[in-house]
Amino acid sequence: MQKFKKYFLFIFLGILYGNNMNLRPTFLVLNHFDRKLSTADAALKENFTNSIFEFDSTFYLLFDNIDEYENPASSYMNTIKDLGEKHKVNFVLFNQIKHVDDRFMLEGQMFNTRSGGLIYRRKIDLTNYLNGQINELNLWVGNVTGNIEKEWQKNRESILFKNPENIVQEKTPLGAAMRSLIFPGWGQAYSGKKVSPRVWAGTESALSLAVLFNFLKYEEATKNYLANLKLYNETDDEKEVERFRNQAESDWDEHKMFSELAIAFAGATGTGWVANSIHAWIVGPRSFKNLYQKWDPQLPDTTG
Repeated sequence: MQKFKKYFLFIFLGILYGNNMNLRPTFLVLNHFDRKLSTADAALKENFTNSIFEFDSTFYLLFDNIDEYENPASSYMNTIKDLGEKHKVNFVLFNQIKHVDDRFMLEGQMFNTRSGGLIYRRKIDLTNYLNGQINELNLWVGNVTGNIEKEWQKNRESILFKNPENIVQEKTPLGAAMRSLIFPGWGQAYSGKKVSPRVWAGTESALSLAVLFNFLKYEEATKNYLANLKLYNETDDEKEVERFRNQAESDWDEHKMFSELAIAFAGATGTGWVANSIHAWIVGPRSFKNLYQKWDPQLPDTTG
């Protein structure tokens, strides 16, 4: 997969949900996506109409793994303060979305530009949540700004079941394994893999062709051997006897060689076929492991 990284900054003027309704904190938001989400800009502009967008693709520091720092909450203090001063905002939001096969991971971080510290964070890792990236981005930004639409929660609930035990998987590891038993690579393709189906199909096809080639050569050598053996038994000419004998011996050697090769390639083909099915089961679709169900938004303290 060719990754497409998109970084953009926008200044978001959020309505503060608190005791003082006149306070309107501003948010500088940085989005980092590992693939193109063409509707992200439009969705944020449409759903958060009080936003003012400023695009910038030159800021990279927050893309690092914050958990690698000794003190994640204060790892970017000076940078956050500088961003707050530069853009005249109260808070910085960093949103990151990564994709791995049929999973996507979203992490949101909220920093206070006055202290420079991390004050709010949300991580989500979801499987088979088709087209849910924008919905989750809306939920996260809406959670921070106090502007969550019920439609976004309903959209999530319509895809993610409340009880993981009630989830019925349309695709299963067994289904993948059985398909690969029928045709190598089919189970991997069924599971959404891109490279391994071609590898298994190509390998098993090559081995099968090798079996066929050596079997045909074995058949040819056997026929030639029997033909020369018959001529050897029927002729009385000494020169012809020697020629037919030598030819029959050569055909016999070829017959043995191609027989052994055909058996060896057949064994490799069968072993590979079974291994391909086992691999399909291993990489086959699994049940949801990390489900984030309906949650009650708790706004961070934006009064500081």
